[in-house]
Amino acid sequence: MNALAFRDWFHQKINSNSGGADNTEDIPNLDFLRACAVLLVLCHHLLLFFQANTYSGPLKLYYIGQWGVLIFFVHTSLVLSLSLERQARRAPGQGLFWPFLVRRVFRILPLSILIVCVVECFGLPVGHIRDGHFVATHLKLPGLLSNIFLVQNITRQDQATAPLWSLPYEMQMYLLLPALFLLVRSARPVLPMTCLWLVGFVALLHEAGFSRHGMPDQLCYVPYFMPGIMAYKFMAVSKIRLPSILWPVVLAGITAFCLHNPSDRRGAICCLLLGVAIPHFAQISQPIVAKISQQIARYSYGIYLTHLICIWLSFQVLHGLPRSGQWVVLLLSVSMIPYLLYHLVEAPMIRYGRSVALRLNKCPNSQL
Repeated sequence: MNALAFRDWFHQKINSNSGGADNTEDIPNLDFLRACAVLLVLCHHLLLFFQANTYSGPLKLYYIGQWGVLIFFVHTSLVLSLSLERQARRAPGQGLFWPFLVRRVFRILPLSILIVCVVECFGLPVGHIRDGHFVATHLKLPGLLSNIFLVQNITRQDQATAPLWSLPYEMQMYLLLPALFLLVRSARPVLPMTCLWLVGFVALLHEAGFSRHGMPDQLCYVPYFMPGIMAYKFMAVSKIRLPSILWPVVLAGITAFCLHNPSDRRGAICCLLLGVAIPHFAQISQPIVAKISQQIARYSYGIYLTHLICIWLSFQVLHGLPRSGQWVVLLLSVSMIPYLLYHLVEAPMIRYGRSVALRLNKCPNSQL
């Protein structure tokens, strides 16, 4: 399957999904990437709880959660660039920004607000894990509002639950993504894309200065998001399609390189390697791998936001259970809770956001 055929195939697939254009069901390589990302974050917090993340072998496991989040950043910017292309094709001449932003707000905020409210109302101690114990974050009104509107990184407030830290950067990236999408659609986008990545990388090298002077650090996250946009553009020019069996191998290799001597700088370089690699592989064809990846990817947002609660429930609240029973509770809760939240909250809000976006563009339902 050549690059343009893949993109057309991608759009045909997401056209049939009621979940919206950011849904990557039936795109096995992207499902596999997203599934790996959320599982790395889950494993990170399990290792942190069991105080096993200080293993001094060749791979520094304390960074696996951070790397999982960086994979999310690359994946998200790629998928949303494809979504914007679909929007531009189906509604030519219409504005991209507001319909795109409305759909993202209804995709991200409803579930995150629900989780913040549950954590705060019930006083769940899932703000941090310290020395193998869960610790609550006691938010006052400014902190609560910051968590609800996902601006903690700007207001310098703590998180209601630890995984929430990454969502403000995603939401703020959405404000720039339509402009970046238009930039990379130009005839010669490689130079500006590379320059943007380098500017972000230089900012990352001086991140301490941003923090020291109380400056926003969003620019430091550019090298984590830009590789996904690069991957989108490379799909149009890549003529290489490596065997799908090599895709997990290459992903594992990039992960091992990142964890061998982890740092934010190496994380940015690994994001770049990942963005360059994604367009060059045939889609995973093994049915079992594809199906499992699809299911994990579909519920990954719920898993990401609730897995800390599930670990706390399984191992701290139910500490009297045999260890095997605690693991059963974890497996059941980390699968069933996101399943219910997806069908009760996420999917209805995605559909509603889509309908609002359609009204903004005043185009037929089939066009967005």
